[in-house]
This record gives sequence, C-alpha cells and structure tokens, in this order.
Amino acid sequence: MTTTKDSCPGRRCQPPLLIQVLGISSLLGSAIGVAFISLLLLSNLAGLKDLIAQSSEPYLALFLLYFFNALTFSSVTMGVTIMTLPRDRQ
Repeated sequence: MTTTKDSCPGRRCQPPLLIQVLGISSLLGSAIGVAFISLLLLSNLAGLKDLIAQSSEPYLALFLLYFFNALTFSSVTMGVTIMTLPRDRQ
C-alpha cells in the first residue's frame, strides 16, 4: 500500500517562487502608480488638482485616477519582471 505525502503538512503552504515574484512586482508597481499620481496632484500639473476639487464627484475622480494608474503601473512592472526572467536553454 502506498501513501501519498501531503505537500505541506502542519505548516503554511508557500506559493511557487514565480507567483511570489509577480506579487512583489505588482505591489511595487502599484506603489509607484500611487506615488506618481500623488506627485501630479501635489504639483497641480495642468490644473488637475483644481479640476478634481471643483468636480461634483471628487472622490470618484480620485478613485478612478489612483486605481487605473496603479493597475497600469503594476501591469508594466509585472511585464518587465516576466521579460527579464532567464530563459531555459533546453
């Protein structure tokens, strides 16, 4: 009779290394996107802060601006991470 081993008995399972690297690069990209928009708003480039402040829905505008820039920057950093991985020469 054969017994199967549990992949991680009694301890927390770790995701594969590639998933960990992609998660870290995604978080880094999101942080870069949030920092980028914060700098744009602080510098009031092209009157963006004034435009959002005068909007009837400023929280929606801020949410969309932050969310989609964080999404874009995290996608870019994940893409760069994938493209810079070493290739298998088999």
